Amino acid sequence: DFSSSDADFVTALELMISCNRAKLGCQSLIVDFGCGPGNITERLSRQWPKARVVGIDGSKEMLRVAKQRKENIKIKEGLKGFSYLQSDLGSISKRTLSNLGLNSVDVLVSNSVLHHIHDPHDFWMANKTIGVPGTIVFHRDLRRPQSFEDAIKIQEKYQAGAPSVLNRDFLASLKAAFTLKEVQSQLNQLGLFQLKVFEVSDRYLEVRGVF
Repeated sequence: DFSSSDADFVTALELMISCNRAKLGCQSLIVDFGCGPGNITERLSRQWPKARVVGIDGSKEMLRVAKQRKENIKIKEGLKGFSYLQSDLGSISKRTLSNLGLNSVDVLVSNSVLHHIHDPHDFWMANKTIGVPGTIVFHRDLRRPQSFEDAIKIQEKYQAGAPSVLNRDFLASLKAAFTLKEVQSQLNQLGLFQLKVFEVSDRYLEVRGVF
């Protein structure tokens, strides 16, 4: 059950949007990179029901689940201001999606995606490709602990009682995650100096900024 962390993500994003005095209305576009089964995409649409929200993921199976959830939500809640698009970040970074109306993004987000990307360059190039002046950027991801022992302690702290498969995946994700310095270096290499990295807990970092 990731509902608590998902809700915290949207709350943090709402604060950032408010601090930047942005207004999201019927002409606004929010893009959710690596949306998976749509948990965050749905929450974004509930929080800003007038905006258009697009979840993007490279996995056909993930999007099958997301679209099925969407149908259930439409029936139960009437919520329909969000949609899904299958594409990998490499394609976006090469500007092959320019005909899909993603060149005027107001808010660009992702949740626990960066550490899954084989080449982070693709992730940040996709940001550069569809971001425009004024685009609010908010990415949250795990951060790698200083040692394997620290990773075990974090796993025990947050995954107590979880199924073994989740414990194994969580530990693997911690080991695959980046440090603050590594992410800042990735941004600097592409000239994304307007984006800054922050450690927000013992397991998360956030990348925030405005293009």
